[in-house]
Amino acid sequence: MSARAGAAPEAVLTLAEAEQLALEHAPWFAHHRSNVEAAAERAVYEGSLPDPQLTLGVVNLPTDTYRLNQDGMTMVNIGLRQQFPPGDTLKLRARRAEQELTREQARLEIERRALLKQVRQTWLELYYQRQALRVLADMRALAQRQLAAAEDRYRAAQEPQQMLLKQRQMLARLDERELMLNAQQARLRAQLARWIGPPAHRPLPAELPVLPPLPAEFETAQHPEVLAARAGLEAARAEVGIARQEYKPGIMLDVSYGARRATPDGQSRPDMVTALVTFDLPLFTAKRQDRKLAEKQTLEAAARYESEDKHRELRAMYETMRAEHSALGARVKLLSERLLPDVQREARVSAAGFARDVGELREARQKEFDTQLELTRLRVDLARSHSELLYIIGENQP
Repeated sequence: MSARAGAAPEAVLTLAEAEQLALEHAPWFAHHRSNVEAAAERAVYEGSLPDPQLTLGVVNLPTDTYRLNQDGMTMVNIGLRQQFPPGDTLKLRARRAEQELTREQARLEIERRALLKQVRQTWLELYYQRQALRVLADMRALAQRQLAAAEDRYRAAQEPQQMLLKQRQMLARLDERELMLNAQQARLRAQLARWIGPPAHRPLPAELPVLPPLPAEFETAQHPEVLAARAGLEAARAEVGIARQEYKPGIMLDVSYGARRATPDGQSRPDMVTALVTFDLPLFTAKRQDRKLAEKQTLEAAARYESEDKHRELRAMYETMRAEHSALGARVKLLSERLLPDVQREARVSAAGFARDVGELREARQKEFDTQLELTRLRVDLARSHSELLYIIGENQP
C-alpha cells in the first residue's frame, strides 16, 4: 500500500479554528497589541517630573596661576537642579496618557472585531464557492448524460444538429463557470492565508457553522469606535488644559554647595551654599500661548464632532444591517420551505416520465440546481450579514 493511500485524510478547517488562528497569528493584530503595551508604558512616565540635573564645576578660578587656594572666591561647586512644569501640567499629561491608553485599548477591540468579520466573511464566501462547485459537478454530470443522449438521437436521425450543438454549448458554459469558481476559490484562500497562514488551504466542512448569537440590545455608547472617539475627546480636553497651564510660570530650583580651599598660610575658609529659583515669564502670549490654546480648542471641537458622528454612523449601520438580516432570513425561509420543495417535486415528476419532452425534463432539473444554488447563496449572505451585526453589536467573549 502506498504512503498516500495509508495517510489520514486532511482535517477540515472550521470557522472557529480560522478565527482562533487569525487572532493568534495575524501580524497587523499583533501590531495593535504592541500599541496598547506602548501606551500603557507611556501612561506611567507622562505624569513624572523630569530627571534632576547634577552640576559639577569650579567657580572663580584665577587664570594667572589656576590654583584653587589662591583666591577666596574660588570654589569647587556641586549642585542639583530640578525643573517643575507650570501649574497642573503633570497631572494633565498623566490624564492625557490614560485617555490615549483607553483609546488604544478600544482600537484593539475594533481591530479584533474587524479581523473576525473579515475572516468570517472570507471563510463563508469560500464555503459558497465550494458548495457551488459541488452543485456544478451535478449539473455537469447531467449535461454530459444529455449530450450523450443527444448524440445518440442525432446519429439515429431523431434530433436535428441544432439540439446537439445546444447541448455542447451548455456543457462548455458549465466548464467555463467551473474555471471561474476555481479562480475565485484560489483568490479567497490566498486572502485567508494572509491571516492564518498555510491552514487556509485545508478543506472546509460540509455544513455552515453556527455563529455566536446576536445580543438583544445595541448600545452605541459601548461600541469600541465610540469609546475610542470619546477617549480622543478627553485627551483633546487634557491638551487644552496643558495649553492653559503655559500661561503660568514654570519653576527651576537650583541648590549648590561650594567648597573652598584653605589660604596659602593654612587658614580655613567657610564653604558656600547657593540656592536659586528661576521662573518663566510668559509675558508675550499673543503669538505663542494664545495660538497654541486656539489650536488645541479647535482640535477638541473636532474630536467632539467625531464622537457625535460615530454615534449616528453606528446607529445607521445597525438599522441597515438589521433590516437586511431580517429580509435575508425571510427569503431563506421562503426558498427552503416552499420554493425548493416544489421545484424538487417538479423535477421528480419530470424524471418519472411525465415530462412532454427532453427539453422540459432538462428545464426542470436546471431549475432545481439553480434554486439550490440560490438558497446556498442566501444562506451564506445571511451568515455574512450576521457577522456584520456581530461587528457592530459585539459578542460575549470566552
